[in-house]
This record gives sequence, C-alpha cells and structure tokens, in this order.
Amino acid sequence: MVRSATCLALMSVSVARGAGDRAMERQVTFKTSDGWQITGFMQIPASESKVPGVILVHGSRHESDAYGQVSTPGLPQTLSQHGVATLRIDIRGRGASREPREFYAMAPQQREAVRLDIEGAINFLAAQSAVDATHIGIIAEQDSASAAILAGAKDRRVVAYILISGRLNQSAKELIKSSRAALLCLISKEDRRGFKDMNDAYLSSRSDHSRLRVFEGLALGTTMFSTWRNEFPQEQPIEEEAGIWLAEMLRTHIASGNVRRRRG
Repeated sequence: MVRSATCLALMSVSVARGAGDRAMERQVTFKTSDGWQITGFMQIPASESKVPGVILVHGSRHESDAYGQVSTPGLPQTLSQHGVATLRIDIRGRGASREPREFYAMAPQQREAVRLDIEGAINFLAAQSAVDATHIGIIAEQDSASAAILAGAKDRRVVAYILISGRLNQSAKELIKSSRAALLCLISKEDRRGFKDMNDAYLSSRSDHSRLRVFEGLALGTTMFSTWRNEFPQEQPIEEEAGIWLAEMLRTHIASGNVRRRRG
C-alpha cells in the first residue's frame, strides 16, 4: 500500500475569478541563445493584474504532454485555476523541438544544453506583458532537474522549484546551497538514485518553505501522478497538492525571506 512518509500541509490560495475557465493554451516558439528553436504550449489566465509564471520541463524520455494540458487534469490545469501562467516546453531533440537532431543522437555535452532551453523559456515567459517577471517557478522531471537548477539558480526571477524524481549533478547541488528559492522534491523511495539526490537537495535548501514528499511504489517522474490517481482515486491528486504549494510560493514571493540555516 502506498504511504506518504512526510506530511505536506495544504495551503489556501487566492484564485483569480474564472481564471481556469478562460485560460486558453496556445503553441509558441522561441530561439535559445545557441539558435535552437523550441516549441512550447503557453497559457495565461485572465486577471486584472500580472500573474506569476511557471516553466514545465519534462525528462529526456518524455515530451511536454507528460504534464497533461490545461483542458485535462494535471499541473497546468491546477496552476491555471490558481491564477498562474504556464509554459510547458518540448526540450531540444524531443517532441515538437526534435529538429535538427533527436535527443538520443546527441553527445552528452550536447544534452547539457537543455539548460539553454530552460533559460530561453524563462526569458520568453517573463517577457509576456501579463506575466509578473519577478515571480517565476520551474517544474522539472528526472534528468532535466540539473538543467533546471543550472538555468534558474542565479536568476533572481526564479523563486521556487518542483523537482520530480530529480537527478542532480554536483554543480546543481552546489547551486542549491547558495539559492534562496523554495524546493518541493517529490520522490518514490524505491528510486534510490532519485531518493538520494532529492534528499540532498532538501537538506541543502536554505528556505524554510522547502518540502520533501516521499512515496512508495509510485515509480518515476510524472508516472507517479497517474499511479497515485489509480491507486487512490478518493485522495487528493499529487499534482493538485504540488500545484497549490507552488502557486502559494509564487504569489507570496517568500523565497527571498525565511531562510534557514543549512543542515549538517
């Protein structure tokens, strides 16, 4: 039976009236600093004021639909309902961004350039007139977690992350130690590599609002969401819980304060 090893308190979030209903997702493209054309799917909920924004980055074996769409249950839908703009991208070599070279054909050094995709996505979303450029979050899955940290840790606009079964290299771990951004790390404990990296990230975080959510028997990455829904249809979906946490972090912009001492 799946059990959560930690408790993540639910938070109340101010919802923009009708934001989820009126949000329309549209396909967009932008160029990275090294010239790769990235395709993404963006939606900005209607609001009288600027809204926070979130970049959703899939792992290298998935594509942008790993997070679902605004019209179907998932993180984009939850964030939209809570007045947050989203941009879910296909990283270079995958999905609609596969040209001119597919990801499987890239050398390790070329794959590291996914960081540039995320940097480009941050700049693109932050440039939208309806988005508050000072309140940006990143959601990353599996082997894209390091690229997400490398892209956002030195960017003051990025104030919170959700890492799902994240794999982190040493450079990313070091950057977390100096960042004030809040982290929500989601992991299933049989994923030993991910468990170690997510635990290290949580322990290194300087934010009092960082959380580590540990499950059992849910597999890897965004697959955890559908497994949980199937096993516990009466329970709150993981992505809804995570989306509420992230919306709260972005709306209150607490990453710049409430910094805790680094653990041990």
